[in-house]
Amino acid sequence: MEKKIKKKPGRKRITFTDEQLEEIKYLAGLGVSESSIADKMGVSLSTISRRKRESDKFDTMLRLGKIQAVSEVSNALFDSATGRSGNPPNVSAQIFFLKNRGEGVASWSDVQKIENTFSLDNVLTEAKNRMKSISSATDNYIEGEKLDIKELEAKEHFPTNKEDTKISDKSDISSPKPITDLIERK
Repeated sequence: MEKKIKKKPGRKRITFTDEQLEEIKYLAGLGVSESSIADKMGVSLSTISRRKRESDKFDTMLRLGKIQAVSEVSNALFDSATGRSGNPPNVSAQIFFLKNRGEGVASWSDVQKIENTFSLDNVLTEAKNRMKSISSATDNYIEGEKLDIKELEAKEHFPTNKEDTKISDKSDISSPKPITDLIERK
C-alpha cells in the first residue's frame, strides 16, 4: 500500500521570480503604489506587505526602485537648475531645488512654522480678570464722567429696594430717560 502524503492546508505559497522582482523594482521606481503593484502581480496587498517583512530581497527591490527614481529625478533637477544639462540654468528649477533641499543648509522655505503653546484655561482666566478690571474701573463712569452713586440714590433715580421697583397697573409707563439726562453735569 502506498502512503498518501498529506498536503498542508491553505493556498500555495507565492514566490516571485527574479524577473518579477525586477518588474516590481521598475514599477516602484515609476511611483506606482504598492496596491497597484499587487494588482499587476496578481496578488493581494497583504501578500506584498508580508513579503516585505519576510524577504529582505523583496523589500530591497521595492526600496531600490524608489531610491533610484528619486535619485535620477534629483540629478535631472540639479542639472536643469545649474545648467549642466547644456541648457541655460532654469530659475524655476533652482527655486524648487532650494525650497525642497535647502532646509537646514539655508532658509529657502515657503513654509512658515508657527508654534502656539497656550492653555485654554489660562486664556479664560486672563479674560475674566480683564473683564473684572474693566468693570470695576467703569462702574462709576458713564461717557467719561464720574458718577456720584450715593447722590443719585438720594435723588431716587435708582431704586434702593425691591418694593421701589414694582410698577402698579395704574402708572403710566413711558420710555426711560437716558441716564445722561439724569446726571447733573459739572
